[in-house]
Amino acid sequence: MIGRQMLGYVPVNLANIVISFGTIAILTRLFDGAEFGRYALAIASLHFIHMVFFTWIEAAMARFYARAERRGKLATHLKTSYITAVVMAIIGLPLFMGLVYILPVENTMKTILAFALASTCLTLIYNIGIEAHKAAHRIGRFSAIHSSQSLFGFSLGIILILVTPLREVAPFVGIMAASGLAVLVDLPFMLKRMRGGGVDTARVKQYFAYGMPICFALMLSYILSQGDLFFIKYFMDDLAVGQYNAGYNLANRSLDVLFVWIAMAITPIAITTLEQDGLETTKKVLKNYGEILLLVILPAATGIALVAEPAGFILGESVRAEAVKIMPWIAFVGVMNGFIAYYAQRAFMLSRKTGLLAMTMIPPVIINVILNIWLIPIYGLNGAVWSTLIAYGIGLVLSFAVARRSFPLPLPFKAFAQTAFACVVMAGAVLALPNFVDQLPDVLELLVKAGVGAAVYGLVVFALNTANCRTLLKDLRDKIKTRTHTPRVEVEPESLP
Repeated sequence: MIGRQMLGYVPVNLANIVISFGTIAILTRLFDGAEFGRYALAIASLHFIHMVFFTWIEAAMARFYARAERRGKLATHLKTSYITAVVMAIIGLPLFMGLVYILPVENTMKTILAFALASTCLTLIYNIGIEAHKAAHRIGRFSAIHSSQSLFGFSLGIILILVTPLREVAPFVGIMAASGLAVLVDLPFMLKRMRGGGVDTARVKQYFAYGMPICFALMLSYILSQGDLFFIKYFMDDLAVGQYNAGYNLANRSLDVLFVWIAMAITPIAITTLEQDGLETTKKVLKNYGEILLLVILPAATGIALVAEPAGFILGESVRAEAVKIMPWIAFVGVMNGFIAYYAQRAFMLSRKTGLLAMTMIPPVIINVILNIWLIPIYGLNGAVWSTLIAYGIGLVLSFAVARRSFPLPLPFKAFAQTAFACVVMAGAVLALPNFVDQLPDVLELLVKAGVGAAVYGLVVFALNTANCRTLLKDLRDKIKTRTHTPRVEVEPESLP
């Protein structure tokens, strides 16, 4: 079941890959280092503000969808969520513009921030529909709308950079246009499902009580992952921000795309299973989920660490040299970040004890801030990396310890040991390659090392049957075979209406 869900989300994942790598590869070339640094700060601010003010209603839409459907209250759930989102966006827009106006930053940065924060108000309304489709397992519709919105917004932003003087503002104009168009396309479909429902203020309070701790936890998590940028800006300059963000994103986003893809498929299954089938079945789903995460994420992080230098060809010249130096470290930061956000967090979500999630993030955030203030002035970008690595290590241990007190979250130790062993063998094979491989052009070196690493890793995990991968491959083969050999049903002309 999980494998079929993951296949259904392939179009979205491909779109995320194109946008993630396209953003890094294209924007680090179209922008100089300082411009890319300002863009990075605006993106970080956008996501932070969205998490603080808006994520609670998106989280509630996903968490309470199955329950509302089971109780025959789906129309009310949808209408309440949509109306709440519209009201929040209307309140948020002038509030954010006022905040930008009083910020003690230069006018160029104020303009970029104004467009960035305006775009997040429209994105909120778009996200409500997307979360509903995902919760309802409407994979085809979700994939079509989300992929189209993402690719259109990204493409329009690039075009506007090239043909207008908008520069760092252009990507946010693209986001607004794409989100607005997607809402216009999807809203009629959702309005039919709201028919007969009402706005329930008691539900809004329930959703806020559930979702606001998630907002707080995400806010702290984002400070942990992106707060470094603001310290680097303060102690260094915009160019250093661009260099750090480019290396961080190339390593971390590569993993984040995989985490999002797998979580996108499994989270709705886990919620529906808990509501309909009970705790024991949900534990099996989560154990399978954790094993698949390990199977996919650990080799990806090891691979990034091994090929960081040749992979630097993706980045623009202005940020490349410094960015590739931090990538191996950030790859393993990304592993810890992902397991906190996409695995441990599921325990708090399913138990609805979201306040505890926020509490686990406070100590690592405080440690990260202190270490950044101490280490960045001395060690520059390396100081930011070390601060993040230490803080995430503490956060990972805390989140798992507290999560298991709230919900019986499985810890797949066997899959971890087998996956780690396969990664060590893979790393040994790549490092043992002849010296002439390092003299190849960057693209060829990357392909050779990635190919050898993937082949060796695949052989080891298949031999060990790590995370039951043989069954996953068999299911994938059977699904492809079924689709390929499904006979077409011919309709006789006279039977047509």
